[in-house]
Amino acid sequence: MPQTQEDFESFSLLDNGDYDDSKGDQRRLADQPKPSTTSKAFMVGLVLFFIIDIVAFAAMARLLLKASSSVQNMSKMEFRDSYIGLNELYTYKKVRPSTYDTLINEPRLATQVSPADPNRVFPLDLHRWLSDFGLLTPPDRNLKVSKGLHTIAQFHVLDYGMERCALTVRLPSRGDSLPHPYILPNSGDSVRLNICQLDAPRPLDERTISWSTRPSCVRQLGILDAKIGGEVEMESFPCKSGSFLAYDVSCAEDSPECAVDVWSNHNATWGFFMKQYQTVI
Repeated sequence: MPQTQEDFESFSLLDNGDYDDSKGDQRRLADQPKPSTTSKAFMVGLVLFFIIDIVAFAAMARLLLKASSSVQNMSKMEFRDSYIGLNELYTYKKVRPSTYDTLINEPRLATQVSPADPNRVFPLDLHRWLSDFGLLTPPDRNLKVSKGLHTIAQFHVLDYGMERCALTVRLPSRGDSLPHPYILPNSGDSVRLNICQLDAPRPLDERTISWSTRPSCVRQLGILDAKIGGEVEMESFPCKSGSFLAYDVSCAEDSPECAVDVWSNHNATWGFFMKQYQTVI
């Protein structure tokens, strides 16, 4: 019996299970491009790059943390020698150094302490002044001693080959004209000062120095008879370049009249300072 138009459409549109499209799926899968070896290598390299990047950032973070912790404890940081190779250079004796005059080394700080007021930190930067460029701090240093007042001074020995030092006191004459007011004993030609070396191999902070916090005395250097209107220096001693040296200057016990207050400035050197003599010749 011949198929009608209705039967033909039913056969064509409805899936009765006789149609199998698995072979078409296989053909489509076969036609899809397969990942190349280059693409796989790129992905592996990208993953390795991210891993190495993370490890590098972790290492940098660790170094920064260590650096920040060392900066927070600056009191233990090493002072490196800035004169690299000069010891070896002059050891061969083939290079003759130049000849230099005596250097004047003024204290990097000079402040006062009082046993009568052991916790007092004396005012700082008394000669600071306001200029057109802002506040300026002149390099003035004060030697001020009396029966109840000491001066703490610290020097920084900087220059290579100038490593023999002598502590020196220079006082004006009565009636001299100085940039700042000064005080000298009313009578006598000299002032007896006691000099003591302090235990301070690191830079001192004058904002914290008082009688109770001052470094301890490690060596008595003796009495210096400072001459009014003259300059007196103590016996010289070796002083290594780069070192810090601190001293306590006070009135000698056998000095009945002891009152000195004198300022040093950039125009003239007065008071307590250190001379450096050439040692590389």
